Amino acid sequence: MFKWRKTADLDAKSVANNWITYVILGTVIITMAFFGVCSPRNGGESGFMLPSGTAAKVDGEKIGSLEFRRSYIQYSSQLEKQYKDKFDAVALGVAPQVLNGLVQKLAIYKEANKNGIAATEDEVTKVIIDGKYFNGENGKFDPKLFEMYLRNNGHTEASFTEDLRRDIVNQKFRSFIAETSRASSKIAELNYLLDESKIDVEYLRLDPNSFPVTIAPADVDKFLAGADAKKAQEYYDQNKTEFNKEAQVKARHILISFKGSRSASAEGAARSKEDAKALATKIAGEVKKPGADFAALASKYTDEASGKAKGGDLGFFKKEQMVKEFADVAFAMKAGQISNPVESPFGYHIIRVDTVQEAKATTFEEAKRGIAEKLIAKERRPQLMTEKLKTIVADLKAGKDDSAALGLSWKTTGPFAVGARFIPGIGPDKEALKAVATLKTPGQLHADALDISGVKYIVRLKSRQEADLKNLTPEKRDELVESSKYMEGYSLYNTIGEEIAKRYDREGKIYKNPEFLAYDKTLHGNKSSGGSAPVDDGE
Repeated sequence: MFKWRKTADLDAKSVANNWITYVILGTVIITMAFFGVCSPRNGGESGFMLPSGTAAKVDGEKIGSLEFRRSYIQYSSQLEKQYKDKFDAVALGVAPQVLNGLVQKLAIYKEANKNGIAATEDEVTKVIIDGKYFNGENGKFDPKLFEMYLRNNGHTEASFTEDLRRDIVNQKFRSFIAETSRASSKIAELNYLLDESKIDVEYLRLDPNSFPVTIAPADVDKFLAGADAKKAQEYYDQNKTEFNKEAQVKARHILISFKGSRSASAEGAARSKEDAKALATKIAGEVKKPGADFAALASKYTDEASGKAKGGDLGFFKKEQMVKEFADVAFAMKAGQISNPVESPFGYHIIRVDTVQEAKATTFEEAKRGIAEKLIAKERRPQLMTEKLKTIVADLKAGKDDSAALGLSWKTTGPFAVGARFIPGIGPDKEALKAVATLKTPGQLHADALDISGVKYIVRLKSRQEADLKNLTPEKRDELVESSKYMEGYSLYNTIGEEIAKRYDREGKIYKNPEFLAYDKTLHGNKSSGGSAPVDDGE
């Protein structure tokens, strides 16, 4: 156990820079703030369980499902705020970015450790104490508040402090690099121009998956009669979950939490377990009355925020996605039934099952024609998209715009900085950023379509406003010089991290679980209409 109550004797200099305390702990707290009852979601999705077990390994050390989950939720939330309704996890490649980031971070940590950079128990303890996130009403660190936070966010004391230890080591390494960086006044001027010059781009998005492909029965027969038949069998063998459907249930629930239950609401945390059970029993009687509106009563009574907004709707879920106590009852019920109060680590649930989908297994013989159609379409779509792309670009250069007739519509990014790290609606692709920055005249079409993860973008400049260096004040110049120094250090830190990860990969020290790399597509292909659910952590 760590000495949370023995903090008076800690040396104030045990963490070199106090601001690091807030950066490190703040990062971890932000990550965990999104972690609780809800599972990662894409738009309205939730309740979909991540693959269980190891997400990756770096030099023998594991990155677990929960660690990936916390980072996935944090990064998805950041991108959703940036892109809003244009957020597309598959197009942006959220899962690969998250997993690669975790792998690189762990590789840097291990390499830093090997080179003598470490974090002591006292340093970890001081970060938690000085961060003040776990202070009680008296303004002092409250061990019970800390323990409750760990419990509610799926962390053990060991896993949480290990995360902090890694962050302290990596921050020390990053700070060392930043201190060795230099920046000139000219760099400040360049950054000012990049930050303050604004461009507005409009674009057409061509996704090969959106192109309809007509496949004749004869095409399928030919595919399955030749050498390509092996591809169909391989697809079936590698995607068994697509053809072996597990039983699923669509349900609503009302959650009544109590003091000590996981992720309890403020109101629930003030309620005793006995009072919660009595209230749940009363509500169960009310929702079972003829003509009772379960959704309306869920919005009125449930302690779950998303449940209030969605009438307790959980959408479809599999048995292993839920905590055992909840799942055992829900999967034993028939459509239309309402349960008595069911106790789980989250509190007491009243469950109403709306739909039951039985498990179903599809043989290769039953599935092979559908697989063949899918594989043929996959081969043909890029060619169709290329042909359509050539036609559109040629027409636009000739002053003709038939995009609407082709089922496409122009979208606009809105003004953004020339030096931005991502293009609103398009993404953070570095080459795309360089390409749009070269556009100077309104109406100018970029010579080549941008290719981002197989999706093509035709872009043209809507407007551009250049910054004026006369508005760069001495104070702002000094601020930009200092900022540039640390950004240069950050860039170098990332470059070094990439090189370390590449070396580890060449040496066979890195493993990435394909299921986690493909999680965006899994999530995208399993949308539900539901809200948050009492998920099983899978670890």
